Amino acid sequence: INWSGDSPPSEQPWPVYLRGWLVYVVVATALATASAALVNRWAPSARGSGIPEVKTILGGFVMSEVLEFRTLIVKVIGLTLSVSSGMALGKEGPLVHVACCWANVCSNLAPRSMVNEGRRRELISTAAAAGVAVAFGAPVGGVLFSYEEVSTVFPQKTMIRAFLAAVVAALTLLYYNPHGTGKLTLFEAYVPEMPSAAE
Repeated sequence: INWSGDSPPSEQPWPVYLRGWLVYVVVATALATASAALVNRWAPSARGSGIPEVKTILGGFVMSEVLEFRTLIVKVIGLTLSVSSGMALGKEGPLVHVACCWANVCSNLAPRSMVNEGRRRELISTAAAAGVAVAFGAPVGGVLFSYEEVSTVFPQKTMIRAFLAAVVAALTLLYYNPHGTGKLTLFEAYVPEMPSAAE
């Protein structure tokens, strides 16, 4: 295809577009199939958003394979392949699951957290808040999500830790600037002046 040639793209013959479309479909299908095969073969617990599993773990059930290091690696690679295939995926659930997997992996490094299941659950609640903060660029929203939706027990010290983790996660996202716009998220509301007290 010669985009800078004599004829504009609208006047190109349709077989040129058909070839490009077929290449797109084949590549997208291959990436999606690779993602599904990877999850099916190596870590079936990496499928889905991960939020129901995290809620179940924080509710007191033992599901050790959901937060394993292998699940983390397969989730990250599978998400990369799925998004690269052009599939529309929500980011809140997977980021919460990835953050909770990281919290579990890090808790296995500390001897105090390895033997204390309550402390591990506090770390997972904190990680859920950080995951939502990264997804939406809203640290307070992350803490509220972890407090209201995910956790069954949420002591005050966990709230402080969750807020600190959510703020650090949002500031890290702002520092990395993944969209290249200087904004915390892709879509952001701009308010030129704050509403008055009467409003």
